This record gives sequence, C-alpha cells and structure tokens, in this order.
Amino acid sequence: MHNEQTKKIGFLGLGNMGKNMVMNLLDHGYEVYAWNRSEQPRIESAEAGAKVFESISDLIAALGDEPKVIWSMVAAGEPVDLVIDQLITGENSLKEGDILVDGVNSHYKDTLRRSEKLSELGIKYLDCGVSGGIKGARSGACIMVGGDQDAFTQIEPIIKDLSQENGYGYFGSSGAGHYVKMIHNAIEYGMMQAIAEGINLLDASPYQVDYKKLTEVWNHGSIIESNLIGFLNSAFSEQHNLPDISSEIGSLGTGKWAVEESLDRGISMTSIANAVAARYESRETDTFAHKIISALREEFGAHNSQERPN
Repeated sequence: MHNEQTKKIGFLGLGNMGKNMVMNLLDHGYEVYAWNRSEQPRIESAEAGAKVFESISDLIAALGDEPKVIWSMVAAGEPVDLVIDQLITGENSLKEGDILVDGVNSHYKDTLRRSEKLSELGIKYLDCGVSGGIKGARSGACIMVGGDQDAFTQIEPIIKDLSQENGYGYFGSSGAGHYVKMIHNAIEYGMMQAIAEGINLLDASPYQVDYKKLTEVWNHGSIIESNLIGFLNSAFSEQHNLPDISSEIGSLGTGKWAVEESLDRGISMTSIANAVAARYESRETDTFAHKIISALREEFGAHNSQERPN
C-alpha cells in the first residue's frame, strides 16, 4: 500500500488544516491528488506541487487501479456524508480494499454509522483525530487513530510522516480515534478556561501586568508551561489587552459532545461543563476572559466566532 516510489494519496478538503497537511505530504515526497470545492485552495496546492482536480470522480480515476488511500479533511457533519456518497457511487468510485480516512472532528457515533456502511462495500474506514493546529498540520501533528487495525498498519507510514515524532497512536476499533479526540478537545476547553479566568482576575487586580512578558515567563519552566501559553504570548505580542478580538467564542461542538457523553455515562465533568457553558455565555456578555479564549483559538486554528454555535 505504501509504495516508496510513488507514495500516492488522494486528499479531500483544502481548508486551513487540509492545505497545510498537503504541504507536509509534499515535503515528504508524496504524490498528492487533491480536491477542494472552492478554487483558490486548489490553485495554491497546485502551485506547491499537488495534482488538483475539480471533481472527486476525476481524482479517483487519476489514482489508478491500485488500492487507494483517500484522506478527507472535509468539514465535519453532513459534508462528510455527501463526500462519502460521491466516493462510492458513479463510474469512478472506491472499491473493496481501498482505505478512507476521516481526519476532522466527526462525532464518534457518526463514525460508527459510516464505518458500517463502508465495510459492507469492503472499504476500510479510519477515524483520525488531528491536533496541533495549523502549525502542526504543516510541520507535524498529533494524530489519534481508530478503526480497522489492518488499515492502520497499511498506512501507518503516512500517519507517521504527518505526525511529530512519537505523536501518533492507534487506540481501538471504529470511533476510537474520534472519541479520544473529543476528550482531548474537552480537556483543551477546560485548560483554556482556566488560563482565561486567571488572567481575567489579574486584569481586575491593582497591578498593571504586562501580559506579553508574563506569558513569556510562564512559558519558561513554570508548571503551566504549554503550547496554549505560547499561543497566548503570540496573541499578546500582537496587541495588549486584545482590543480587536471578539469576546464571542466560537465552537466546533466537541466540548458539548463530551459533556453529553459524560451525562449519558454518569461521569462527572464539572470543569469542562462550565467551560462549555462559558462559550454560550460569551454570546451575551463581553469579558476579557472570553477575548483570551477567542484569541487562543485564532492563534492555533484560525477559528472565529462564525462557527456553528455548539
């Protein structure tokens, strides 16, 4: 499957994450066959060396008859189902033995449904949670994999090339990758909320703290040293007190899903539930804490408040 001479891979979805993952694959010598609905990302990917297509059918045909690997970063939700329908119908379609990877934040129950549908056709389905933001997509991400274990073994070299050293793992049958990523994102919610609340209290204190300097110090040897503190330092380097940042916090839904799952399973998740509630609150109140979380999300993922309100 992982031919060292050709290293062919189909890639669907060239948004902020997808386009940078394509660049990463090209750096590793892959022959990338890419599709995106809108034209500009196709142009940029072609300029970088990818072979781009205006239709998914044409992309599949170009990959030839050998077993195919298609990696999708198409937006979670209904778009994933629409793409799967295109991949399995028509003159050019995926066949038995081909592998489809869903790398976005899909709900694990949707993943189970899709996996069952594809397995009936002999198509192997992997769910991969991808973390690390745009920078990680470009230079090495953290990838959490679930699904058909044989398929994982077949494409492990691809996943390894897309990841930081020791930054990927297989975690179980279908849905496991997306479940683990859901929990990862829920923890992220809580961590960002704690950072935001702490600095919000500093902002109400009698001290005029330089937040750029503070986050730089915190990110050199402190217990809370982290990527998040680094991202916040970058945001404060651009503008003190974040005057141009919206206090309305967007969301992709993973935190909400985790809280719902915790309720279904009778597991306490109070800190994360409060962090999810704070995102709803941000639509009604304007606080410095909310601005900090928005700034963090913009730094690592170029997110904005126009996302669906989950």
